[in-house]
Amino acid sequence: MKTIIVQGAMHTEIEHLINMFPGGQTVTHHGYTFYETSHCGTRIIISRTEMGTLAATICTMLAIEIYKPDVIINQGTAGAHLKELQVGDIIIGEEAVYINNTRSPARQEGQGSNALEWHPGKSLSYLIKAEPSLVKMAISIPYSKGKLLCGRLGTGDVFSKEVDRINLLHSQLGELCEDMESVAVYKACQTMNIPVIGIRIISNNEITGNDDVDKQFEFSQLALQKYIFDFITDLSKNYLK
Repeated sequence: MKTIIVQGAMHTEIEHLINMFPGGQTVTHHGYTFYETSHCGTRIIISRTEMGTLAATICTMLAIEIYKPDVIINQGTAGAHLKELQVGDIIIGEEAVYINNTRSPARQEGQGSNALEWHPGKSLSYLIKAEPSLVKMAISIPYSKGKLLCGRLGTGDVFSKEVDRINLLHSQLGELCEDMESVAVYKACQTMNIPVIGIRIISNNEITGNDDVDKQFEFSQLALQKYIFDFITDLSKNYLK
């Protein structure tokens, strides 16, 4: 039986999916939670990675060793790094970049710090591509709650709320949004030769002042997880046969 792992960092990022796949069981491996079920002849593993790049890397490597997946989908919410993006828009991650890979200019004690003068590090290993065939399938899934776009996901252990810093990151790295897990999952999958795709829904846009509030956060969670359910169904019926 083919296996799909779908990930979310928090329970709210997977709870609707779990309800859409009833009859499974929840298990724990080394402190990480997995919900095991099946759909359309495919084994579905819904994984809670916990938040952040370190946790996502550990959980993904653990899941690969235990479940031997054919596909990994990393999904969840993200903050916009582009003025035109609105809550409910979905970004399909053609690639992901690590936005914390930075270098600062030299300053002596007492000279302070200025993040607007930081620049990306030199290593290109922090820009990683998704599986193109998964991207092609994902963009074909109907979605009516906002725009459906392909682009670059930005990942770092940070919650950016400074508009000038957000604009600088976008100009330097070209990412459309910011999350805390995608590039870690891409790197783990690249290392283990597992097809991967990251899909993020915009839950807030600090540039326009559309901050994350409970109502729109819940809307974005449900909208994305319904879309992910349709994507998983399509993968099960077509991609993995």
